[in-house]
Amino acid sequence: MNHDPLALPLLDFLAYRVGSAYLSDLPRMNGARLARELEQIPAKAASLHDWNDALEYLVQAPPEATPQAARGRLLERLNLRDALSQRTDR
Repeated sequence: MNHDPLALPLLDFLAYRVGSAYLSDLPRMNGARLARELEQIPAKAASLHDWNDALEYLVQAPPEATPQAARGRLLERLNLRDALSQRTDR
């Protein structure tokens, strides 16, 4: 993916990429799948506000000070959520 700013807000773009018609489906989706899509989006492609919105909406984490930090925390928490849910599914 290039480093141009996204044409849509980050959460809308993510919903589009994973084929979800509704933003409300995103928090219940597989964390690793969401993380794979987000890994393709550079931190500077979305605003700090968008990254922090995604961080709060998807993983209920507090805001970060930079887009890079928010993206990193979001990826970390999505992968952790997925790992924890796999453990409890056994």
